[in-house]
Amino acid sequence: MPLQGRPEQMPKPLKKISLISAIAITAPSMMGSGWLFSAQLNAKLAGNYAFLAWITAAVIVILVGICLAQVVEIYPVRGAVTRSSALSHNNIFGMPFAFANWFGILVSVPTEAQATTQYLAAATKSAVLMEHNTLTVTGKLFALCILGIYLVINYYGIKLLAKVNNIVVTYKIFTLIFTIIVFLIAKFDTSNFTLISNVNYGIGSVFATVVGGGLIYSFNGFQLPATFASEINNPKRNVSFAMLISIIIVLLLYMSLQLAFMGAVPHSIVATTGWGGLNFHSPLLNLSILLGLNFVSMLLIADSIISPSSTGYSYLGGSARMFYAMAISGQMPKWTISKLHPKYYLCRRSMIINVLIAAVILWESDSWASLMIVVSGYNIIGYMAAPISMGAIKAKTRIFGAAVFALIGLIMSTLAIHALLMINLSVMVLLGIYGTISLLNKQVTLKQLISLNMPVIVYLWSLYINQNPIYAVIVSTIFYFFVTYPKYVGFCQNLSNLETDKHGDSNQEIV
Repeated sequence: MPLQGRPEQMPKPLKKISLISAIAITAPSMMGSGWLFSAQLNAKLAGNYAFLAWITAAVIVILVGICLAQVVEIYPVRGAVTRSSALSHNNIFGMPFAFANWFGILVSVPTEAQATTQYLAAATKSAVLMEHNTLTVTGKLFALCILGIYLVINYYGIKLLAKVNNIVVTYKIFTLIFTIIVFLIAKFDTSNFTLISNVNYGIGSVFATVVGGGLIYSFNGFQLPATFASEINNPKRNVSFAMLISIIIVLLLYMSLQLAFMGAVPHSIVATTGWGGLNFHSPLLNLSILLGLNFVSMLLIADSIISPSSTGYSYLGGSARMFYAMAISGQMPKWTISKLHPKYYLCRRSMIINVLIAAVILWESDSWASLMIVVSGYNIIGYMAAPISMGAIKAKTRIFGAAVFALIGLIMSTLAIHALLMINLSVMVLLGIYGTISLLNKQVTLKQLISLNMPVIVYLWSLYINQNPIYAVIVSTIFYFFVTYPKYVGFCQNLSNLETDKHGDSNQEIV
């Protein structure tokens, strides 16, 4: 039987946030830099199939959300997203999924700071912040200052985060809806949707666009209610509601924006180059300037600060809680965490460490697009944990979980081969470090370590070796049924119980 979930112990009664506040944090987090860039990327990669691509991405995250909600129903704990496979199996098996979940959210933080800097560079038409499609040293320093603002907003707990977010969400939604309406009224050319070049796109482009067009990236953040589960009223109900309602709201807005953007692009441009030839550096801003919509341009410049920033500080709060959860589960060194703050109920040391890592990533990257694909890859691996944990905890859900997992594997196979290589290598390096430490501390034997990590390693590399869609579905299904097989799950849990007998409760909440 799986470990019994229990709410976290709290240093003092915590005033939790409502379903409305949870939606207000989640939905805007999916309207960060993605909406500023994805409409163009989606049109370039999918043409008229862009709308089906949005629906496909939404269906994927909804299915993952259903799996995650099943896990949170039993384990309504802090950082449930990263801890799910550790709780259903054990810490070592869950390590690659926890790392991918945490790192995917964390890398999104500097990505949002970069998006703000990139849009401001386009607005000022200056090479001070960005030159040759790359952030300058000044641009990176400016983005680091934005990270500092994210830290301040999170430093005083979720109540301040919710208050700030409730204020900016109104402006974010207003700007998005206003931009859509103005584009539709000012210029909507239906001939853009009957281009001859549209025959170059097909159903296959839909799946490639889910990752390459930034759609998974745009929807990422839907799992924030599960991350904040222990800080939300009635998490067994409100976590799933917050995820579902947020995804539907954002889907409708993104599809409307896609329609408005594709209809507003001057026909002379797309008739000459096709959708694949679009090359706006700051798509919505460049288009509004091209159409002479100066008042929209001003709103977009302001929103280029607000939208990515609200996503950035929400993701920083989520990544800090995930990191804390990994340390609680023994997947990160214990020194990386401290007692939860008695008033604000957060681990500030974990948050500071996350900010420092984000700063290093920001400094080493060049632009929004350079990070988005890699972030999406980590997100997809992180999503795999939800159906696996659900199937292990609730055996009756394995058929549904296998279908969800196969779909995730199919999307994973569309990643660029270089990106998939970098992701697999980074996961291997992390597992190597973690495994070496575990062996030196005699927490696990080499045989046990191999039996726990080898299935995941073989699966990820098998997707790299052969990216055929049918192959990806078959391999994903076989892997899923193996790791959720009751005897394998029991084997993992027995090792976890032995470790608990030696060193105490490895899943004990530290407060």
